[in-house]
Amino acid sequence: MTHHFYETCAYFTAARYMRTAESLATQIFQPTGMKPAYAYIMLALEDRHPQTVTDLATTLGYDRSSIYRMIQRLAQRDLVQMTTIGKAATIDLLPASADFLRTANQCLTTWGNLTDTKLGPDKAAMTHLLTANNAKLRS
Repeated sequence: MTHHFYETCAYFTAARYMRTAESLATQIFQPTGMKPAYAYIMLALEDRHPQTVTDLATTLGYDRSSIYRMIQRLAQRDLVQMTTIGKAATIDLLPASADFLRTANQCLTTWGNLTDTKLGPDKAAMTHLLTANNAKLRS
């Protein structure tokens, strides 16, 4: 039997792409001293803060428990402060986050330039389809 999932399976092709993208993004975001996911959390907080763990999880597509663990690591570096009121945990940026965010924004620009160059006009269509298809799979 010959399998065709290498080219036709949505799961396999997306996972293969993500392994490649994750490797490149890790290199690009290395100046932050953290994995890209941490930079994206910080960038989301820069866009709107404070936010709850639930808000961040919804925006970024992570489980709340994953966001909570990552926020704890960011808090250990004095980049964010987590305040718990009842069951809701609210996260806000601390003054020390300014340098991290400056670096993360530079990395994001570098990442954008790299993917613009490598993917060309396919990038906009791909990200639009990924966003739309993610919403379909989540509904």
